[in-house]
Amino acid sequence: MNIDRLTRRAINAEPGAVRCMAEETKAFADVGDKLLDLILNGPTINSITKGQIRAMLRETYTALKRFEKIGSFATPFINDPPAIVALAFAELYPGKEYDAQIVPDIRDDAGVPVCGCTTFSTDPNERPLVEISGQLPLVHVPEILAHELAHVATGQLTEHGPEWEAAFEAIQKKYDEIAVDIFGPIEEPAVTITPHKAGDGGILALPLRENVPEPKDESWKLTTCPVCGAECWESEAARQAMATEPELRAACTACALKAGTAGGKEEAHDHQ
Repeated sequence: MNIDRLTRRAINAEPGAVRCMAEETKAFADVGDKLLDLILNGPTINSITKGQIRAMLRETYTALKRFEKIGSFATPFINDPPAIVALAFAELYPGKEYDAQIVPDIRDDAGVPVCGCTTFSTDPNERPLVEISGQLPLVHVPEILAHELAHVATGQLTEHGPEWEAAFEAIQKKYDEIAVDIFGPIEEPAVTITPHKAGDGGILALPLRENVPEPKDESWKLTTCPVCGAECWESEAARQAMATEPELRAACTACALKAGTAGGKEEAHDHQ
């Protein structure tokens, strides 16, 4: 579905143009409720200078244009990570358009579930279609969307070569910049992985397969993280620890660190 844009693609409110305005210009943050009500609903605005009106119009236009960059529909959330990914992509690749949707399930030709896919039409006038699986935990959607948008940026359907990797990294970097710009830097408490000792409790960190492609020895068995579903390794020592300590939980390294950060006092332990 296409929604008409209120802003113009070729027109921006350039910051440098402010030098041509009067010094008395005001932004919305500096305008009181009574004055704003007078501008919007009053019988006259003769007491308002052209510079003030122009400054507020520029501010409104800039905010609206950035808002419209996220796509046809605006997010109702002020901290919507997928929307920030879409905004990052729009700022990096303003000429690249696409449609995106969440679908109940995605499977490859062999019937294996996949996280996302991008379909390019043979018609050059049709936009690529990005689909994200609705089976994904929300925490993984931003990365998968960035993954697929890197395909849109490069026009590569399946390859993950240097050009795709550069686009993927650029989107992630721009995402971080926008997030910091909107919400400010996030100061998280330091979380470390310490060797597990009997009675420690906490969370047992299982090495991710993507970080350790091959098992360390024959005792390492492939399993899935109970939190995010990522493939990770479970060692004999880890199995023994969990068998003797019912209160001990296990998760992939990434989820163990996140839980340790969120829990404050909870620690992540390594038992290989």
